[in-house]
Amino acid sequence: MSETRRADLPDRADERGIALVLALIFSILLYILVAELVVAGRMVRATGENDALLARMRSQMLYQLAEAEDQLLTDLAGSAGGEEGAGGMADALGGALGGAGGRATGGADRAGGATGGSGASGGAGGEAEEEETDPTADCDSSRDAWFQPVGNADDDLTTYVWVEDENRKFNLLALWSPDEKFADLSRDRLVRLIDSLREDTEFDVSASDAERIVQELRDWVARPDLEAIPRPRLKSDEEKRPDVTAILHLDELMMLPSVSEDLFFDKVLDGKVYLGLESVLTIWTSLKVDPGDPEKVARQRAQAAARGEAPAEGSDPAAAAGGASSAAGAAAGTAPESGRSPGGEDEPVQPDGLGIRINLNTAPRPVLRALFPSDKIPDRVIDAILRYRNEEDEEEAEKAAEQQGATDLADFGDLRLGADKKLKFFASVADLEQIEEFANLPDPELKTEFQRALTTKSEVFTIHLATLFKRNDENRVYLLRRARSVVLRLEDGEAGKIVPLLPFEERTGLRLMPVDLQDQTVDLTMLYLDMDQFAREERAWNPFLIDFYLPKHQREDFYQPR
Repeated sequence: MSETRRADLPDRADERGIALVLALIFSILLYILVAELVVAGRMVRATGENDALLARMRSQMLYQLAEAEDQLLTDLAGSAGGEEGAGGMADALGGALGGAGGRATGGADRAGGATGGSGASGGAGGEAEEEETDPTADCDSSRDAWFQPVGNADDDLTTYVWVEDENRKFNLLALWSPDEKFADLSRDRLVRLIDSLREDTEFDVSASDAERIVQELRDWVARPDLEAIPRPRLKSDEEKRPDVTAILHLDELMMLPSVSEDLFFDKVLDGKVYLGLESVLTIWTSLKVDPGDPEKVARQRAQAAARGEAPAEGSDPAAAAGGASSAAGAAAGTAPESGRSPGGEDEPVQPDGLGIRINLNTAPRPVLRALFPSDKIPDRVIDAILRYRNEEDEEEAEKAAEQQGATDLADFGDLRLGADKKLKFFASVADLEQIEEFANLPDPELKTEFQRALTTKSEVFTIHLATLFKRNDENRVYLLRRARSVVLRLEDGEAGKIVPLLPFEERTGLRLMPVDLQDQTVDLTMLYLDMDQFAREERAWNPFLIDFYLPKHQREDFYQPR
């Protein structure tokens, strides 16, 4: 019986191992599911950490932005009372594009006040005039605390801040000045500027290419088909010139066929900085604002009366409040004091302020070179200006040595931040006569025209921010986030005021601090020997300095500890 039952049972020899295969399959599926969950969890965690890091970086940049604005106001407070012409841009900004440009009534006089300072304030007695004032208080130069890019560390993040004055740049809006003579002059200047920007490099722009870029820009802004293209009304619109549409952001230049990112942003090549269009062009130093507020007009008149000024006869109060160009006319000439042109038409009244005049203390070489052709202002004059403002002030060096001798550095430990050299600067445009090459120019009228295009003050500033997170210091792996804000600094009482023109915005392009004398070899090894390790690291990691972009072997040669 038992044998019969065993015979009836099926032979399962072929099914042996199926359970093991099924177990293996389920194990693999389980592993895949678990691995997917682990990877997804890690991705979510990494994404969260990255979002938190980016949020911290943004928070740090916003904090440092507020600190930089306070620093600009502190610098302004130091010059309050010694400068009468620089603060009048408040509520009285004029644009070369809107309402712009004939010859300014008394523009040359105001230019002198804005650039040279005023000594004592109006109503001060002889004793006040005799007091010795700090010449750096009435101008903006390399002596100001905001000039050099600095780093601010907070735990594992370091935020670098570089304040760049927009008054060192050429204002594009001058191309569309109603003064055709001045507009043509501005066009020639822009062509020279683009032509000299990347001289003697593989990125060099020829004169013909520069001409094409400028023509593309003029054709693009003054488009005849605007009636067929619906667009919103803008503050910069002109009833008399409806065919001209304003440039609202400098990035719009990259919409031109001939302007690429390589030309727009800065470049680093063979250890040298080659500026891009963003570094030498601006649209922020001359604006058109709404003059229609009667209270504002009354306030402006009260401020003008306090300064001993009066509006031109026959001028429109709205125009006096800011509907005119603050620079186009000043560069083109001076109008009759009656406030009317020789043809009997009302001349636009110039608001106070700097407008498109170029800051002599901060302008890079291409901008200074573009003001006049080399047959009028030779290269030797431009080079002499750059050399002068890069020479060490011997008197300040002696004072610093005396102060250092009176201070026991041992009280601060082994703290070495490098030599803080005080460089020379131009307290006023008239100080150009200290430059032998300029003083020897034979044409006094040409010298006057050159000086008229310059100033030594700045009102509009771009605050560049870069927050750095080091992932791997040894292999130089890092995360860098860039942003900027463009602000206008106004004299508004004792404290002053910061007015954002371009709020906080993220940036991706390369921006570096210009180097005046790139042809001169700078021994960075000696520079870094005067610093301790902390100062070396801060400078070597500063993304606004050329040191950050040097090859690894060259960088390690001078900033590694010895």
